[in-house]
Amino acid sequence: MDAFLKQKKILKGKLTRLVSKIDDLQNQENSVSFIEVYEIDVNSIDIEINNLNNNLLSTCADEDFNDYEMEMHDLFSKLDTLKIILKEEMKKLVNDNITNACQNIVNINVNNLKLPRRELPAFTSNYIDWTSFRDLFLASVGNNSTLSDSQKLQYLKLSVKGESATLLQSIQITNDNYKKAWNALTERYENESEIINAALIKLVSQPVLKQE
Repeated sequence: MDAFLKQKKILKGKLTRLVSKIDDLQNQENSVSFIEVYEIDVNSIDIEINNLNNNLLSTCADEDFNDYEMEMHDLFSKLDTLKIILKEEMKKLVNDNITNACQNIVNINVNNLKLPRRELPAFTSNYIDWTSFRDLFLASVGNNSTLSDSQKLQYLKLSVKGESATLLQSIQITNDNYKKAWNALTERYENESEIINAALIKLVSQPVLKQE
């Protein structure tokens, strides 16, 4: 009987430590293999507790039966809670993986989409050209309701050169990212003081005509 009581104490300690570790799962990034390791640990303790339950309740004195039964019931309840947590975390991971895979497929299809031929205005990242480019692009692409936002973003990337192209380089072609890309260009180049400064530089850099 003493051996069973000692085993119960050991298992309660192992279960307490496992509960603490699995509780932390909900506040950190996980992987399927990581969850599977914890599932193995839970199943292992489950077997040990089942064996202890049978041995302890079959050998204890009658007056101790109810107390030991309540203790074992508490251990089984904690095990059931851990199994539910692990199941939910695994389901979340699987759903996230499916979502990411679908998004990758969408991105690949969008990136490989062949656009209709269209004359596009060009923007070489010069502030003085921004207003003209903005108006032409919106007229031919941005305000065209027959185009999806992902197509508009493709056209936008094809239209910009230099610094502005670098600004959009890391933005993936998706419907949601068109407004993000357009806003990034607007915030950078729709700058009145920079536009005026660029115009002045262009003006003073023009050669002076000689008078006869």
